[in-house]
Amino acid sequence: MKANLYASAVTVTPDAVEIVATDFYGRLYRWDRRHETPLSPPVTLTQRTIWGMVLTPDGREAVTACSDGTVGRWDRASGQSLSTPIPAHGGPALAVARTRDGGEIVSASQDGTVRRWERSTGASLAEPLRGHTGSVQAVAVTPDDEEIVSGGVDGTVRRWNRTSGAPVGAPLLGHSGPVQVLAAGSTGRRFVSGGRDGTVRRWDRDLGRQAGGPLVTGSPVRSLVLTGDGEITAGCADGTVHRWDAGGQPVGPVLPAHYDVVWAMATTPDETELVTAGWDTIVLRWERITGVPLRPARTDTRIEPVPRLELHGSTPF
Repeated sequence: MKANLYASAVTVTPDAVEIVATDFYGRLYRWDRRHETPLSPPVTLTQRTIWGMVLTPDGREAVTACSDGTVGRWDRASGQSLSTPIPAHGGPALAVARTRDGGEIVSASQDGTVRRWERSTGASLAEPLRGHTGSVQAVAVTPDDEEIVSGGVDGTVRRWNRTSGAPVGAPLLGHSGPVQVLAAGSTGRRFVSGGRDGTVRRWDRDLGRQAGGPLVTGSPVRSLVLTGDGEITAGCADGTVHRWDAGGQPVGPVLPAHYDVVWAMATTPDETELVTAGWDTIVLRWERITGVPLRPARTDTRIEPVPRLELHGSTPF
């Protein structure tokens, strides 16, 4: 659908009814997913760039990472601010993640730190996590909430015990350039990273190393999804979407999805549908298993009962 936005993040509400996105101009967008129709005009949340966004588990709040270093909380339906923005970082906040219950928010920043926050109060939960050299561009929380995973311009992926803040193992090396995106999935003991070097790397938490060789896209990786069946989907700077199964084998052909960077992607809660958002200002829906594009559902039609026709006497036919 023609969305007319340069998306910085996209997601689907827990009830799968809405697609929600933010853009680089500080705005929030909402559409009916099946019909691909706007549910409201875009709402300006901030005059700053929004670099990342997640929804709370109940879908009522959008939490954003902004270029002024703040983490904001917003009512998803109205766009109203729910609290004073958290002055989280000394540089732009570039990524945001949450725990499964939504009680804790994790943010990453150009200032080289990863930080934890109590969502409801905005209170800092620990000292900043430091280890990366330079900007931290990606962050994720593992499905069991035990670890925070971060990726930086230094090309490393780092793991942290979420509650103690202690590093877990040595930095994970593999990318030859900045790590731009991470995905931890909904289940399992693996996570994946995507880099400017045009590769996706799979990591085994138990072994603390790569699980197989790099998955090569040939274009910088900007967005990632890891589903419960182990399938990996990557959106790239050249507008293509690549898919691999849990064993690293390609799934179907490379999809020429967008005319520009595929900056964001998400799945429906049941993981049957993929949503991609590109810098061509288009948001697309795909059947995840087959890679077939989906069309908007037709408007529901109301069928009125028709009175019974009774004929009396002779007829001309």
